[in-house]
Amino acid sequence: MDERRYLAKEIELSASPEQVWQAISTPEGMSIWFVPHESADGEIEADFGGGNTQAGQVLEWEPGRRALYGTPGPDGEPAMTFEFLVEGKEGGTTILRLVQSGFFGDDWEAEYDGFGKGWDMFLHNLAEYFRHFPGLPVANVVATGFTTLPGETVWARLIAQLGADPAPGERVRLTPEGLETIEGVVDQRDRMLLGIRTEHGFYRFMADDLHHMVSTVQYFYGVTVDRAPRTARWQSWLDRLTGE
Repeated sequence: MDERRYLAKEIELSASPEQVWQAISTPEGMSIWFVPHESADGEIEADFGGGNTQAGQVLEWEPGRRALYGTPGPDGEPAMTFEFLVEGKEGGTTILRLVQSGFFGDDWEAEYDGFGKGWDMFLHNLAEYFRHFPGLPVANVVATGFTTLPGETVWARLIAQLGADPAPGERVRLTPEGLETIEGVVDQRDRMLLGIRTEHGFYRFMADDLHHMVSTVQYFYGVTVDRAPRTARWQSWLDRLTGE
């Protein structure tokens, strides 16, 4: 009996198969909608902020159609795999399918729920990128704070520090202390998720009770961003937020 559990996602994108393939098969493409990626010596490394990085390898590769990535386990077999399938449709759209296999720990139902919501957010980013910023390069800012506080407590602090608790579709002006003002439209909203689409990209804020962390992932398209100092400022802001 196969004990490996998996989740599957599917999204139709207003883009050609070539554009979607580029977005899921290159570090530059993955950075556009996911988190910053770099490749070296056969490994691909994803940066989730706050010193939290994850490395993996390409396990299987069918150019233009299918890519399978995996993270190594203690026995040499992949502990977790991510399969992307690209299929063109009539009318110029493309179907992207994602299958994630393998979960950590014993609380797999909570992990399944958490990963599922995370993929929903990131795939939404990809759809919105093709809709609003197609072809533009990205500059990412990612920061993550870790805490022993309950997620609801940290989330309430984050909302208070942003200066607004907006509803989906609402135009908002956020004023985090010591940081840039954020003006845009709420394009994602959940219990502990807030997404803002601005003139030049996306701001994403989320809290994760399972992994005891709170994060922001930011995407700036076609503009110059001084990433290192901006990342440091946001990391400091989250570290203050998660302090007890």
